Amino acid sequence: MRGDLSREGFCVLADVLSEAELVALEAHVAGLAASGPGTRRLLELDWCCDLARRLEEHPTIRALLPTDPVAVQCTYFDKQADCNWLVALHRDLSVPVRRACAAPGWRGWSEKEGTVFAQPPRAVLEQMVAVRVHLEANTECNAPLLVVPGSHASEAVDGPRVACLVDRGGALVMRPLLLHASGKLESGERRVLHFLFGPRHLPSPVEWAQTM
Repeated sequence: MRGDLSREGFCVLADVLSEAELVALEAHVAGLAASGPGTRRLLELDWCCDLARRLEEHPTIRALLPTDPVAVQCTYFDKQADCNWLVALHRDLSVPVRRACAAPGWRGWSEKEGTVFAQPPRAVLEQMVAVRVHLEANTECNAPLLVVPGSHASEAVDGPRVACLVDRGGALVMRPLLLHASGKLESGERRVLHFLFGPRHLPSPVEWAQTM
């Protein structure tokens, strides 16, 4: 798996969560008061922090995370018939930080849901790992993530795309620099908890907005 993540920029893991854990998780996400397709601020909730710890302690996932990792963000995406959207090919370049400040190599400062975001130097982004936990099977019909293998390690702006099909309770582990996109779902629903892990400390004076 480590080789797949390094070479291709992604890998798919099965059975990360048990059925009992999924049922409990569904009860939590059912109570989210999300506006639009999802929310980025789930690490403020105890149950989400607990899940982040379980993911970090999962033996396979742990081996894929950076040294001394910390969860810095969790975003909930709920794509369904009445809230259906597509996402163009892109890289995830912004991370949540405590405040805007003058720091070498940092740019693209913005604010989303009351949190400051910025684009760090590539060296920081190369240490980041996203873990996308799926609450239902993600098939060709409910908008799987489409990725360009190997694009995290190049300057490519497009390329042949591969659909990442993930079973219920499985996870897609990916580098944020990997080119990825998704279309509108044709049927069903697609609920995903997207965790972002990074190094525990950022280059001074920048700090994470929140850590688990």
